Amino acid sequence: MNRNFISIIAAPPDDRRDLFLATANRLGTTLQNIEKDFWVCWVIDLLFNGRNPNEPRLLFKGGTSLSKAYGLISRFSEDIDITVFREDLGHDLTETNLIGLSRKQQSKQLDAIKKTCQAYIQHQLKLRLSQQIQDTFDEVGIFFQDPVVLDADDPDQQTLLMHYPSVISGQYYVRPSVKIEAGAKSALDPHQKIAINPYLSEDIMPSTDFLVRDVITIKAERTFWDKIIILHGLRAWFDNRGELRQQGHRISRHYYDVFKLLQADIGKLAQVNDALALDCAHHAQLFFNRVGMDLEKARPGSFKLAPAVGMADTLKRDYQSMSSMIFGHTPDFENIIQAIHEFEERINTGSLSRT
Repeated sequence: MNRNFISIIAAPPDDRRDLFLATANRLGTTLQNIEKDFWVCWVIDLLFNGRNPNEPRLLFKGGTSLSKAYGLISRFSEDIDITVFREDLGHDLTETNLIGLSRKQQSKQLDAIKKTCQAYIQHQLKLRLSQQIQDTFDEVGIFFQDPVVLDADDPDQQTLLMHYPSVISGQYYVRPSVKIEAGAKSALDPHQKIAINPYLSEDIMPSTDFLVRDVITIKAERTFWDKIIILHGLRAWFDNRGELRQQGHRISRHYYDVFKLLQADIGKLAQVNDALALDCAHHAQLFFNRVGMDLEKARPGSFKLAPAVGMADTLKRDYQSMSSMIFGHTPDFENIIQAIHEFEERINTGSLSRT
């Protein structure tokens, strides 16, 4: 693990605040975003480089990986999405295995994976992180009780919250905690090892290394299609149930992420990778399908990605709340939705190869 993080944690709160503020001013964002980014990077270091040899391997994925590992989105990250390697939990279950089972047998296998993952998250991982964080806080003289807790809002009971001693107070969109969302059903390939860096590293002496190395990370082209599947599921859920999932809270980020990926070279390459698109859709249908998400239609020719008219106002309000987490230019919400609508039309009419 990189002990240079501890030098920042040990600094007096006013010094930490000044450092976070200097980086925030350089990037044109808020202090709390820079503070959160620092703690996110430290927790990632603990997750991947503080892991005991007998623990299962972890995979870094989701929007935070797009930002921290690949620099493809200009959005500060609030949470860490990880997948636990199923085979390391004793479940070497593949798509091929699932296809040959009845729906009841599939459900039984997936429930078994979930229960094993829950046990690992709630006990081994939680205890290990709690001890490492508490030891660090004790070392530097910070009194902070129960820094790692199970997220009571997660019905799957596979999410941890790492609370940190913030140098600011008040109510913000950015909460003073790092959310670690875990599971063991996501696809694991393609992946690679990546090094990540907190934004404040550029405002500290060049000789001070804050790199978090060897973070096993899903490749961005897979995340592109995973995000497309999410948009399809959100639209189908609304069409079938007349409501937005999560009441539209904190989901506009998926539309922003897709918008940014559509403009990136990696996104343009992923768009024409039909095999990867079908593999992502197939995996989602087998491992994550729920009535109302219509994942069987999450394929070129039948994708529904742009939000329905009844979704727009709620999504726009959420986007406005989230916009403080975007640094640099903040795209207009209408431009985001228009770009997604145009992509939906292209992918469903088979015209992507001409773009």
